[in-house]
Amino acid sequence: MSEDAALEQQAAAVLRGNDVGGYTKPSPRLYPHQWNWDSAFIAIGWAHLDWVRAVREIETLLSGQWINGMLPHIRYNPQVTDYAPGPEWWGAVPVRDAAQITSGISQPPVLASAVYAVGLLQPDLRRRLAWWAQVFEPLREALLYFSRHRTVGESPLIVIVHPWESGLDNSPRWDFVVGQGYKPSRPYRRVDTTLVDASARPTTRDYDLYMHLVELIAAHRYDLRSYLNSTPFAVYDALFNAAWYRSAADLNRMAGALARPRAFDEASLRRFRDSYHRTLWDSSAAMFRDYDVRGQRPIAVDTVAGLMAIYGGLVDPAGAKAMLSRYRARSAGTVLLPSTPPDQAGFDPVKYWRGPAWVNINWMLIQGLRSLGLQAEASEIRAATMGLVSRTGCSEYYHAFTGEALGGADFSWTAALLIDLLAERQLT
Repeated sequence: MSEDAALEQQAAAVLRGNDVGGYTKPSPRLYPHQWNWDSAFIAIGWAHLDWVRAVREIETLLSGQWINGMLPHIRYNPQVTDYAPGPEWWGAVPVRDAAQITSGISQPPVLASAVYAVGLLQPDLRRRLAWWAQVFEPLREALLYFSRHRTVGESPLIVIVHPWESGLDNSPRWDFVVGQGYKPSRPYRRVDTTLVDASARPTTRDYDLYMHLVELIAAHRYDLRSYLNSTPFAVYDALFNAAWYRSAADLNRMAGALARPRAFDEASLRRFRDSYHRTLWDSSAAMFRDYDVRGQRPIAVDTVAGLMAIYGGLVDPAGAKAMLSRYRARSAGTVLLPSTPPDQAGFDPVKYWRGPAWVNINWMLIQGLRSLGLQAEASEIRAATMGLVSRTGCSEYYHAFTGEALGGADFSWTAALLIDLLAERQLT
Protein backbone atom coordinates (compact mmCIF):
# COMPACT_ATOMS: atom_id res chain seq x y z
CA MET A 1 0.00 0.00 0.00
CA SER A 2 1.34 3.43 -0.93
CA GLU A 3 1.90 6.10 1.73
CA ASP A 4 -0.98 8.18 0.33
CA ALA A 5 -3.34 5.21 0.37
CA ALA A 6 -2.37 4.43 3.97
CA LEU A 7 -2.95 8.05 4.99
CA GLU A 8 -6.36 8.09 3.33
CA GLN A 9 -7.28 4.82 5.01
CA GLN A 10 -6.25 6.26 8.39
CA ALA A 11 -8.24 9.44 7.82
CA ALA A 12 -11.32 7.55 6.65
CA ALA A 13 -11.18 5.43 9.79
CA VAL A 14 -11.20 8.59 11.92
CA LEU A 15 -14.33 9.90 10.18
CA ARG A 16 -16.12 6.59 10.43
CA GLY A 17 -15.11 6.21 14.05
CA ASN A 18 -16.55 9.64 14.93
CA ASP A 19 -19.72 9.18 12.86
CA VAL A 20 -22.84 9.12 15.03
CA GLY A 21 -25.31 8.94 12.16
CA GLY A 22 -26.57 12.42 11.37
CA TYR A 23 -23.33 14.19 12.21
CA THR A 24 -19.68 13.55 12.91
CA LYS A 25 -18.18 14.35 16.30
CA PRO A 26 -15.11 16.58 15.98
CA SER A 27 -13.26 14.14 18.25
CA PRO A 28 -14.24 10.99 20.17
CA ARG A 29 -14.60 12.52 23.67
CA LEU A 30 -13.50 16.16 23.75
CA TYR A 31 -16.23 17.48 21.41
CA PRO A 32 -19.27 15.17 21.46
CA HIS A 33 -21.85 17.50 19.83
CA GLN A 34 -22.10 18.95 16.31
CA TRP A 35 -20.02 22.06 15.67
CA ASN A 36 -20.77 24.48 12.84
CA TRP A 37 -17.52 24.99 10.96
CA ASP A 38 -16.26 21.54 11.94
CA SER A 39 -19.15 19.92 10.08
CA ALA A 40 -18.59 22.15 7.06
CA PHE A 41 -15.00 20.93 6.74
CA ILE A 42 -15.94 17.36 7.66
CA ALA A 43 -18.52 17.23 4.86
CA ILE A 44 -15.79 17.94 2.30
CA GLY A 45 -13.91 14.85 3.43
CA TRP A 46 -17.06 12.73 3.47
CA ALA A 47 -17.85 13.82 -0.10
CA HIS A 48 -14.76 11.97 -1.32
CA LEU A 49 -15.82 8.80 0.51
CA ASP A 50 -19.61 8.87 0.52
CA TRP A 51 -21.38 11.82 -1.10
CA VAL A 52 -24.77 11.00 0.42
CA ARG A 53 -23.18 10.98 3.87
CA ALA A 54 -21.67 14.41 3.19
CA VAL A 55 -25.11 15.75 2.30
CA ARG A 56 -26.55 14.33 5.52
CA GLU A 57 -23.82 16.08 7.55
CA ILE A 58 -24.80 19.45 6.13
CA GLU A 59 -28.53 18.94 6.30
CA THR A 60 -28.24 17.88 9.96
CA LEU A 61 -26.30 21.06 10.69
CA LEU A 62 -28.94 23.16 8.92
CA SER A 63 -31.66 21.57 11.05
CA GLY A 64 -30.44 23.72 13.95
CA GLN A 65 -30.93 27.00 12.09
CA TRP A 66 -32.73 29.80 13.90
CA ILE A 67 -35.86 31.62 12.73
CA ASN A 68 -33.74 34.69 11.95
CA GLY A 69 -31.35 32.61 9.84
CA MET A 70 -28.45 32.26 12.27
CA LEU A 71 -26.64 28.95 12.24
CA PRO A 72 -25.42 28.33 15.81
CA HIS A 73 -21.94 27.17 16.66
CA ILE A 74 -23.21 24.05 18.51
CA ARG A 75 -26.15 21.81 17.77
CA TYR A 76 -26.45 19.80 20.96
CA ASN A 77 -27.03 16.06 21.04
CA PRO A 78 -29.58 15.63 23.86
CA GLN A 79 -28.23 12.15 24.59
CA VAL A 80 -24.86 13.63 25.60
CA THR A 81 -24.87 15.13 29.09
CA ASP A 82 -21.22 15.19 30.13
CA TYR A 83 -20.24 18.41 28.34
CA ALA A 84 -19.85 21.97 29.56
CA PRO A 85 -21.14 24.51 28.92
CA GLY A 86 -24.39 22.76 28.16
CA PRO A 87 -27.60 24.19 26.70
CA GLU A 88 -28.76 25.37 30.15
CA TRP A 89 -26.39 28.33 29.80
CA TRP A 90 -28.11 29.57 26.64
CA GLY A 91 -31.75 29.37 27.69
CA ALA A 92 -34.57 29.30 25.15
CA VAL A 93 -33.26 29.90 21.65
CA PRO A 94 -35.42 30.74 18.58
CA VAL A 95 -34.79 27.60 16.51
CA ARG A 96 -36.99 26.85 13.51
CA ASP A 97 -37.39 23.25 14.63
CA ALA A 98 -38.47 23.16 18.27
CA ALA A 99 -36.89 19.73 18.66
CA GLN A 100 -33.41 21.18 18.16
CA ILE A 101 -31.19 22.42 21.00
CA THR A 102 -28.43 24.89 20.17
CA SER A 103 -26.00 27.44 21.52
CA GLY A 104 -26.63 31.16 21.08
CA ILE A 105 -23.66 32.29 18.98
CA SER A 106 -22.22 31.28 15.62
CA GLN A 107 -18.83 30.42 14.06
CA PRO A 108 -16.88 31.43 10.93
CA PRO A 109 -19.42 31.14 8.09
CA VAL A 110 -17.63 28.65 5.85
CA LEU A 111 -20.67 26.47 5.20
CA ALA A 112 -21.75 27.92 1.84
CA SER A 113 -18.23 27.46 0.52
CA ALA A 114 -18.23 23.88 1.79
CA VAL A 115 -21.58 23.22 0.11
CA TYR A 116 -20.17 24.59 -3.13
CA ALA A 117 -17.14 22.28 -2.83
CA VAL A 118 -19.23 19.24 -1.92
CA GLY A 119 -21.55 19.91 -4.84
CA LEU A 120 -18.66 20.02 -7.28
CA LEU A 121 -17.63 16.57 -6.06
CA GLN A 122 -20.94 15.15 -7.33
CA PRO A 123 -20.36 14.24 -11.00
CA ASP A 124 -24.07 13.90 -11.78
CA LEU A 125 -25.03 17.47 -12.69
CA ARG A 126 -28.74 16.94 -12.04
CA ARG A 127 -28.12 15.60 -8.53
CA ARG A 128 -25.69 18.43 -7.81
CA LEU A 129 -28.09 21.14 -8.92
CA ALA A 130 -31.07 19.56 -7.18
CA TRP A 131 -29.17 19.57 -3.89
CA TRP A 132 -27.90 23.11 -4.32
CA ALA A 133 -31.46 24.23 -5.04
CA GLN A 134 -32.64 22.52 -1.84
CA VAL A 135 -30.11 24.23 0.47
CA PHE A 136 -29.74 27.56 -1.34
CA GLU A 137 -32.26 29.57 0.69
CA PRO A 138 -31.13 28.31 4.13
CA LEU A 139 -27.54 29.19 3.17
CA ARG A 140 -28.59 32.61 1.91
CA GLU A 141 -30.51 33.29 5.12
CA ALA A 142 -27.52 32.19 7.20
CA LEU A 143 -25.30 34.76 5.49
CA LEU A 144 -27.93 37.50 5.50
CA TYR A 145 -28.38 37.04 9.24
CA PHE A 146 -24.99 38.66 9.77
CA SER A 147 -25.74 41.57 7.42
CA ARG A 148 -29.07 42.19 9.11
CA HIS A 149 -28.23 41.60 12.77
CA ARG A 150 -24.47 41.88 13.22
CA THR A 151 -23.50 45.20 11.67
CA VAL A 152 -23.27 48.62 13.31
CA GLY A 153 -23.45 52.09 11.81
CA GLU A 154 -22.70 52.34 8.11
CA SER A 155 -20.10 49.58 7.96
CA PRO A 156 -21.04 46.31 6.21
CA LEU A 157 -18.43 44.41 8.23
CA ILE A 158 -19.73 41.77 10.63
CA VAL A 159 -19.33 42.03 14.39
CA ILE A 160 -18.42 38.91 16.32
CA VAL A 161 -19.57 38.90 19.94
CA HIS A 162 -17.61 36.05 21.55
CA PRO A 163 -14.11 34.59 21.10
CA TRP A 164 -15.76 31.26 20.31
CA GLU A 165 -17.35 32.87 17.24
CA SER A 166 -13.90 33.63 15.85
CA GLY A 167 -13.05 29.92 15.81
CA LEU A 168 -9.65 30.92 17.27
CA ASP A 169 -10.83 30.90 20.86
CA ASN A 170 -7.86 31.90 23.01
CA SER A 171 -5.93 33.86 20.41
CA PRO A 172 -3.65 36.61 21.77
CA ARG A 173 -5.94 38.97 19.86
CA TRP A 174 -8.42 38.69 22.73
CA ASP A 175 -5.96 39.34 25.57
CA PHE A 176 -7.05 42.97 25.72
CA VAL A 177 -10.43 41.75 27.03
CA VAL A 178 -9.24 38.73 29.03
CA GLY A 179 -6.96 41.01 31.01
CA GLN A 180 -9.91 43.05 32.27
CA GLY A 181 -10.87 40.27 34.67
CA TYR A 182 -14.49 39.56 33.71
CA LYS A 183 -16.17 36.61 35.43
CA PRO A 184 -19.63 35.02 35.26
CA SER A 185 -22.08 35.48 38.14
CA ARG A 186 -22.37 31.74 38.78
CA PRO A 187 -19.92 28.86 38.95
CA TYR A 188 -19.19 26.74 35.91
CA ARG A 189 -17.32 23.55 35.25
CA ARG A 190 -14.88 22.51 32.54
CA VAL A 191 -14.60 19.07 30.99
CA ASP A 192 -11.86 19.81 28.46
CA THR A 193 -9.02 19.95 31.00
CA THR A 194 -10.00 16.53 32.34
CA LEU A 195 -9.58 14.97 28.90
CA VAL A 196 -6.44 16.65 27.52
CA ASP A 197 -3.38 18.38 28.96
CA ALA A 198 -4.51 21.64 30.58
CA SER A 199 -1.30 23.37 29.42
CA ALA A 200 -2.56 23.15 25.84
CA ARG A 201 -6.01 24.60 26.61
CA PRO A 202 -7.38 28.09 27.35
CA THR A 203 -6.69 29.33 30.87
CA THR A 204 -9.20 29.89 33.67
CA ARG A 205 -9.07 33.63 32.95
CA ASP A 206 -10.01 32.92 29.33
CA TYR A 207 -12.94 30.78 30.43
CA ASP A 208 -14.08 33.35 32.98
CA LEU A 209 -14.47 35.80 30.09
CA TYR A 210 -16.16 33.21 27.87
CA MET A 211 -18.79 32.40 30.48
CA HIS A 212 -19.35 36.05 31.39
CA LEU A 213 -20.10 36.77 27.73
CA VAL A 214 -22.44 33.78 27.47
CA GLU A 215 -24.45 35.13 30.40
CA LEU A 216 -24.53 38.63 28.94
CA ILE A 217 -25.55 37.55 25.44
CA ALA A 218 -28.25 35.18 26.69
CA ALA A 219 -29.65 37.79 29.12
CA HIS A 220 -30.15 40.20 26.21
CA ARG A 221 -31.85 37.52 24.10
CA TYR A 222 -29.10 37.57 21.46
CA ASP A 223 -29.86 41.12 20.32
CA LEU A 224 -26.55 42.90 19.61
CA ARG A 225 -28.15 46.33 19.71
CA SER A 226 -29.43 45.58 23.21
CA TYR A 227 -26.08 44.63 24.71
CA LEU A 228 -23.56 46.45 22.50
CA ASN A 229 -23.00 49.17 25.09
CA SER A 230 -22.62 46.58 27.87
CA THR A 231 -20.30 44.06 26.28
CA PRO A 232 -16.51 44.31 26.46
CA PHE A 233 -16.22 42.18 23.31
CA ALA A 234 -17.42 43.38 19.90
CA VAL A 235 -14.89 42.84 17.11
CA TYR A 236 -14.51 43.00 13.35
CA ASP A 237 -12.60 39.73 12.95
CA ALA A 238 -10.38 39.41 9.87
CA LEU A 239 -10.92 35.66 9.47
CA PHE A 240 -14.67 35.70 10.10
CA ASN A 241 -15.30 38.51 7.61
CA ALA A 242 -13.07 36.91 4.97
CA ALA A 243 -14.99 33.64 5.37
CA TRP A 244 -18.30 35.50 4.98
CA TYR A 245 -17.09 37.15 1.78
CA ARG A 246 -15.90 33.89 0.22
CA SER A 247 -19.16 32.16 1.15
CA ALA A 248 -21.14 35.01 -0.41
CA ALA A 249 -19.11 34.66 -3.62
CA ASP A 250 -19.55 30.88 -3.64
CA LEU A 251 -23.30 31.22 -3.07
CA ASN A 252 -23.39 33.52 -6.09
CA ARG A 253 -21.60 30.80 -8.07
CA MET A 254 -24.31 28.35 -7.04
CA ALA A 255 -26.96 30.89 -8.05
CA GLY A 256 -25.37 31.13 -11.49
CA ALA A 257 -25.41 27.35 -11.90
CA LEU A 258 -29.07 27.32 -10.85
CA ALA A 259 -29.95 30.22 -13.20
CA ARG A 260 -31.13 32.25 -10.19
CA PRO A 261 -30.45 35.90 -9.36
CA ARG A 262 -27.23 36.53 -7.46
CA ALA A 263 -27.62 36.25 -3.70
CA PHE A 264 -25.38 39.30 -3.21
CA ASP A 265 -25.02 42.00 -5.86
CA GLU A 266 -21.61 43.19 -6.97
CA ALA A 267 -22.08 46.68 -5.53
CA SER A 268 -22.66 45.24 -2.06
CA LEU A 269 -19.64 42.95 -2.32
CA ARG A 270 -17.47 45.82 -3.58
CA ARG A 271 -18.57 47.93 -0.62
CA PHE A 272 -17.68 45.05 1.70
CA ARG A 273 -14.23 44.65 0.09
CA ASP A 274 -13.51 48.35 0.36
CA SER A 275 -14.57 48.44 4.00
CA TYR A 276 -12.48 45.35 4.81
CA HIS A 277 -9.37 47.02 3.42
CA ARG A 278 -10.09 50.46 4.84
CA THR A 279 -10.86 49.19 8.36
CA LEU A 280 -8.58 46.18 8.78
CA TRP A 281 -5.46 46.74 6.68
CA ASP A 282 -2.39 47.77 8.68
CA SER A 283 0.47 48.98 6.51
CA SER A 284 3.05 48.82 9.32
CA ALA A 285 2.31 45.12 9.87
CA ALA A 286 1.77 44.49 6.15
CA MET A 287 -1.27 42.39 6.99
CA PHE A 288 -4.84 42.69 8.17
CA ARG A 289 -5.67 43.25 11.82
CA ASP A 290 -8.91 42.90 13.75
CA TYR A 291 -10.79 45.95 14.99
CA ASP A 292 -12.23 46.63 18.44
CA VAL A 293 -15.68 48.05 17.69
CA ARG A 294 -16.30 49.28 21.23
CA GLY A 295 -12.86 50.87 21.59
CA GLN A 296 -12.89 52.08 17.97
CA ARG A 297 -9.28 51.04 17.41
CA PRO A 298 -7.33 48.31 15.63
CA ILE A 299 -6.18 45.36 17.73
CA ALA A 300 -2.41 45.50 17.33
CA VAL A 301 -1.84 41.74 17.45
CA ASP A 302 -0.74 39.70 14.45
CA THR A 303 -1.92 36.13 13.95
CA VAL A 304 -2.70 33.84 11.06
CA ALA A 305 -6.20 35.38 10.97
CA GLY A 306 -4.56 38.37 9.29
CA LEU A 307 -3.75 36.18 6.28
CA MET A 308 -7.32 35.01 5.75
CA ALA A 309 -8.00 37.68 3.17
CA ILE A 310 -6.10 35.25 0.95
CA TYR A 311 -8.74 32.59 1.56
CA GLY A 312 -11.53 35.10 1.12
CA GLY A 313 -10.34 36.35 -2.26
CA LEU A 314 -9.94 39.86 -0.87
CA VAL A 315 -6.38 40.43 -2.12
CA ASP A 316 -4.61 40.08 -5.46
CA PRO A 317 -1.79 37.56 -6.08
CA ALA A 318 0.98 40.08 -5.40
CA GLY A 319 -0.60 41.14 -2.13
CA ALA A 320 -1.15 37.55 -1.03
CA LYS A 321 2.43 36.59 -1.84
CA ALA A 322 3.84 39.55 0.09
CA MET A 323 1.66 38.90 3.15
CA LEU A 324 2.53 35.21 3.27
CA SER A 325 6.23 35.88 2.77
CA ARG A 326 6.29 38.39 5.63
CA TYR A 327 4.44 36.02 7.95
CA ARG A 328 6.76 33.14 7.14
CA ALA A 329 9.81 35.29 7.75
CA ARG A 330 8.44 36.17 11.18
CA SER A 331 7.80 32.46 11.81
CA ALA A 332 11.27 31.13 11.03
CA GLY A 333 11.96 27.83 12.78
CA THR A 334 8.30 26.83 13.10
CA VAL A 335 6.21 24.31 11.22
CA LEU A 336 3.88 25.67 8.55
CA LEU A 337 1.93 27.66 9.59
CA PRO A 338 1.90 28.71 13.24
CA SER A 339 -1.37 30.25 14.38
CA THR A 340 0.64 33.07 15.97
CA PRO A 341 4.18 34.08 14.92
CA PRO A 342 6.87 33.57 17.58
CA ASP A 343 7.76 37.28 17.72
CA GLN A 344 4.21 38.21 18.73
CA ALA A 345 3.52 38.86 22.42
CA GLY A 346 1.35 36.05 23.75
CA PHE A 347 2.88 33.37 21.53
CA ASP A 348 2.92 29.89 23.05
CA PRO A 349 4.02 26.88 20.95
CA VAL A 350 1.70 24.50 22.82
CA LYS A 351 -1.42 26.38 23.82
CA TYR A 352 -4.38 26.07 21.46
CA TRP A 353 -4.57 29.11 19.13
CA ARG A 354 -1.54 30.92 20.53
CA GLY A 355 1.05 29.22 18.32
CA PRO A 356 0.29 25.65 17.23
CA ALA A 357 -0.42 24.82 13.58
CA TRP A 358 -3.89 23.73 12.49
CA VAL A 359 -4.79 21.71 9.41
CA ASN A 360 -8.02 23.61 8.74
CA ILE A 361 -6.20 26.97 8.66
CA ASN A 362 -3.53 25.61 6.33
CA TRP A 363 -6.25 24.12 4.13
CA MET A 364 -8.06 27.47 3.91
CA LEU A 365 -4.86 29.23 2.88
CA ILE A 366 -4.14 26.53 0.31
CA GLN A 367 -7.56 27.09 -1.27
CA GLY A 368 -7.02 30.84 -1.39
CA LEU A 369 -3.54 30.56 -2.85
CA ARG A 370 -4.71 28.14 -5.52
CA SER A 371 -7.58 30.45 -6.46
CA LEU A 372 -5.03 33.24 -6.96
CA GLY A 373 -2.81 31.09 -9.14
CA LEU A 374 -0.05 30.82 -6.50
CA GLN A 375 0.42 27.11 -7.02
CA ALA A 376 3.98 26.86 -5.71
CA GLU A 377 3.08 28.49 -2.41
CA ALA A 378 -0.02 26.33 -2.09
CA SER A 379 1.92 23.16 -2.84
CA GLU A 380 4.55 23.92 -0.20
CA ILE A 381 1.95 24.40 2.55
CA ARG A 382 0.06 21.32 1.36
CA ALA A 383 3.19 19.16 1.54
CA ALA A 384 4.05 20.48 5.00
CA THR A 385 0.51 19.86 6.22
CA MET A 386 0.39 16.30 4.97
CA GLY A 387 3.81 15.74 6.50
CA LEU A 388 2.53 16.82 9.92
CA VAL A 389 -0.33 14.35 9.79
CA SER A 390 1.81 11.58 8.35
CA ARG A 391 4.28 11.87 11.23
CA THR A 392 1.93 12.28 14.19
CA GLY A 393 -1.60 11.37 13.13
CA CYS A 394 -4.92 13.21 12.79
CA SER A 395 -4.52 15.46 15.80
CA GLU A 396 -6.48 18.58 16.71
CA TYR A 397 -3.39 20.77 16.35
CA TYR A 398 0.42 20.58 16.28
CA HIS A 399 3.31 22.02 18.33
CA ALA A 400 4.57 25.16 16.62
CA PHE A 401 8.23 24.04 16.64
CA THR A 402 8.28 20.24 16.80
CA GLY A 403 5.03 19.29 15.06
CA GLU A 404 4.12 17.12 18.06
CA ALA A 405 0.44 16.12 18.20
CA LEU A 406 -1.56 18.23 20.67
CA GLY A 407 -5.15 18.50 21.84
CA GLY A 408 -7.74 15.90 20.92
CA ALA A 409 -6.68 12.79 19.03
CA ASP A 410 -8.54 11.37 16.00
CA PHE A 411 -9.75 14.82 15.02
CA SER A 412 -12.38 14.83 12.32
CA TRP A 413 -11.65 17.99 10.36
CA THR A 414 -7.97 17.08 10.24
CA ALA A 415 -8.92 13.71 8.74
CA ALA A 416 -11.49 15.17 6.36
CA LEU A 417 -9.25 17.89 4.97
CA LEU A 418 -6.33 15.47 4.67
CA ILE A 419 -8.55 13.35 2.41
CA ASP A 420 -9.26 16.44 0.30
CA LEU A 421 -5.57 17.35 0.08
CA LEU A 422 -4.69 13.81 -0.94
CA ALA A 423 -7.32 13.96 -3.68
CA GLU A 424 -5.83 17.23 -4.93
CA ARG A 425 -2.36 15.68 -5.04
CA GLN A 426 -3.64 12.79 -7.11
CA LEU A 427 -4.95 15.27 -9.67
CA THR A 428 -1.66 17.17 -10.03
